[in-house]
This record gives sequence, C-alpha cells and structure tokens, in this order.
Amino acid sequence: AVVSTQSTGVYSSFRTSETVYLKNVLEWYSKLLPQLVPYLYHNGGPVIGIQVENEYGSNPSCDKDYLETLTRKYRSELGDKILLYSVDGPGKRMMDCGTLPDLYNTVDFGGGNITAHFELQAQYNSGGPAVNTEFYPGWLSHWGSKFPSHSRSDVAAKLDEMLSYGASVNMYMFHGGSNFGFTSGAKGNKDATVFAPHTTSYDYDAPLNEAGDTTMKYWDIRTVNSKYGTVGDVPGNTTKKSYGKVPLRLWGNILNETFISHCGTRVSNLQALSMEENKQSNGVIVYSRIMTKPGVLTVGKARDRAYLLLNGKLLQTIKGSQANVSIELSPGKLDIVVLSDGHMNTGHVHMDDIRNYMKGLTEPVLFNSEPLLNWDVTLLPLDSMDCIQDTSVSRGFGSYDHFIPGNIYIGEIDKQCDSATDTFLDTTGWGKGIAYFQNINLGRYWPLAGPQLTLYAPGPFCSSQNKDKITVHMIEFEKPADHVTLTDTSNLRGPIDPSQL
Repeated sequence: AVVSTQSTGVYSSFRTSETVYLKNVLEWYSKLLPQLVPYLYHNGGPVIGIQVENEYGSNPSCDKDYLETLTRKYRSELGDKILLYSVDGPGKRMMDCGTLPDLYNTVDFGGGNITAHFELQAQYNSGGPAVNTEFYPGWLSHWGSKFPSHSRSDVAAKLDEMLSYGASVNMYMFHGGSNFGFTSGAKGNKDATVFAPHTTSYDYDAPLNEAGDTTMKYWDIRTVNSKYGTVGDVPGNTTKKSYGKVPLRLWGNILNETFISHCGTRVSNLQALSMEENKQSNGVIVYSRIMTKPGVLTVGKARDRAYLLLNGKLLQTIKGSQANVSIELSPGKLDIVVLSDGHMNTGHVHMDDIRNYMKGLTEPVLFNSEPLLNWDVTLLPLDSMDCIQDTSVSRGFGSYDHFIPGNIYIGEIDKQCDSATDTFLDTTGWGKGIAYFQNINLGRYWPLAGPQLTLYAPGPFCSSQNKDKITVHMIEFEKPADHVTLTDTSNLRGPIDPSQL
C-alpha cells in the first residue's frame, strides 16, 4: 500500500490518481494481468470474473478517475469478454463512490435486510442478478480481543434467505487459513490513532477452519445448499499429529554480530528512517549509536513496539499506543529495537500523512530536546531461519545473566517430520515473538495478549529440510519459556489481555 520509487525514495498517497502511486500500480498490472489471460473462462480457464479494486466506496478519496483508469487497464490487458465487477457495502455513499457504469456492481454484507441491500445494488446496474460478493460467515480476529464467533444458525438462516431470493452468494471467508510469516495485517484509522493488529491465524470462524477441516458450520451450510441443488461428496479431514514437548535452549540474540552477519544488513541513517525508507517491508529494525553524555531521550513514535536497551539491558518497552516517550539516559551503547505488528489493511486507512503507515521509528528521536542524529541501523527481515548456519553451538555468542529482547531459542527433537500430517505449535508460557518450524516462519505469536495460542504448521512444511529431525526457533522479546509443544489440537480462543497492546 505504500509505494516508493527506487530512484527518488519518494512516498506517495495510495488508492488515488496521484502520479507516483498510479505509475507503480499500472506497471505492476502490466506484469500481472497478462499472466491471467490463459485462465479466463472464454479461454477455457476457471476464471469467470475479475474484481476491480475492493470496497473502494469505503475509501475517503472517492477518486473516480483512479477507478476508471484501473478499469481501462484491465480491459486493455484482458480484453472485452471477461466480466469485470466491483464490490461495496450496501450504503448509498459507498455505492456512489465505488461503482462505475462499465462494471457489474455488487454488494457485500453479513446480515441486515437483504431485500433492501439487493434493491440498492439493482439501482447501480442495468439488469443482472443480485450478488453478495462477500457474505461473512465469521470475522477476523485481533490480538488482545476475544475470538469472534458467528452463530451457525444465523449464518445458515441468512444464506437460506438469500438463496430463496434468487441471489448469487460468495462467502468471505469460506476458508481463511493462516497469515504465515509477516503477512498478518491490522485495522486502523486515518491518523493511525487506532491500531488493532490481526492475529497470525485467519481462521475467521469460517466453515472450513484454519487447517481446512470441516466444521459444524460447514455442515449447516451444506444442508442449506442441498435445498437448491445437488451437493457432492466431502473429503475427510486431514490427520493431525502431536510430536510432544520440544525443549529449547538459548542460542543467541538478534543483536549479536554473528547473527547479523548471516541474517541482517547494516546501513547508516543521519536521521532515523522508517523500515520502508530503508527498503525493508517487515520484521525487525534496530537503531544503534553510542551515547557520550547523560540526558533525556525522547522517542516520538515507534511502530509498532520498541525496546530501549542500554549496554544490552532493557530500559523501557514502548507500546504502539504510546508517543513522545521520554527517559533519563546514561552514557553507553543505545539500541532501539522496533517490531512491526503488521501493516494496516482494514478500516479507514486513507492517510493524510503516509508516515502513519510506516514501521520503525516514524518521528524524530530527540536528546535533550535536540534531534539525535547519526544512527547505525540493522535491518532484520527474519523471513526464515535458513540464515543460521549451525544450530549445534552458539558461535560468537556469550552467556547472558539476564533476558534480552530478541533472544533466539532453538529446539530440536529426533523425530520423523511427517509431511502427510499437520501439527500446531503451542506457544503457551511465552510472551511475544516470532516462531519458526523447520526454518519456516510460521508467524507472530503473542500469548500475553491472546487469544491465539497455537500456530498452524501444515505437513508440507516438513519438506523444507531434514525430515529426520524437527527444529523449532523462537525469537522472543518479552517472556521466554523452556519449551514449546507440538500438538494435534488448535487453540485460538485463549485468555486475552488488551492492556498488552
């Protein structure tokens, strides 16, 4: 959503006709859209329609020139035979801003008066079917909030009502799955004063759960569908496996030179720049410098969580909700470790100030009320743990007499990793961090905030390395434990603590 040009480093508004943004989008579509052509329905493929933008009527820009430019680009690359459509919430303002005469305009909703919704949709089309492009059988979950549940009976009843109306229905989500790695996003608002990061799991309380298994909600939906047509056979659920406890040992820390030399990149900033300005999209960024005199350090804004270290000891944790945090500082080596909890992708995230969207340090750092300059910056994407060359010994790492945010823990068990069965990594007892299974980044964990306690590890992840051994890495920032458990049971409904955010 944030666009930069390699040559100028200029950041621009997004989802508008603004020149820099639109140029990048059109260049991307020139690469992407031609690859879809063989899969279009009239070419013998499965794609019967392609959506232009998404709920654009909810975007404050309401930039019709932008929407029309995208539509022309789709037509020029895909031709005139494919159906192009839009989707917006069933409100007049949303439909006014998100629809075009050249698109088939649909609505999305989870409840309410379906007759009113579909009659509104009809006003923006010259004939055609009633279509709910996103019927919500569940909802996404956020750290520190109760797992959302949608009643089975309500979902089945609303689906039945729409089908009896003669509508076409697409479910969002029928299967949500997982936000592996750092792909989970966040809900926000215009000035980023609201920031609610999504959990790694995208289970969504959907008819098929995170692992793709059928739920009771699925069978209720199937019963409704059987009233309107033939339903086919249903494959069985996949096998889950419990490998048991995996003891973990301290291996090192993300700040150690050996780790950085294999897994990171060093750059210099005059003034501390954001992740994006340093050409990093996610993970961890560390700002370091030597402080030669005592004084007051003020961190304007860190997105989304920062740990202030002096000579390797934690001075203060800065939460994403805090700003202009000041602390007395003594001379020594200062490190500001900043984590991204996910970029905003839902809510009213049209930014007047694009810096609200960036990660890392996004406002100046002051020392005795003056800008603090000349930073050594370490970029740690942490996409996988393939960069660790030797897990058997802690090369280049000393022993620690205290916990340091960013500690790396490694556990190995001599068990066959079965690529035909799934498992779940239970993070109960840990604090906040990043978990890896067979070197693959499963995603963020945060049991201190809840509600998600387990991370999904599908069987095919076993194929990433030696199947005769199971390896787990945990990068922990707040509260370590001595083991994790690989279990056959998912737990997405643990206790919550909103104060952690």
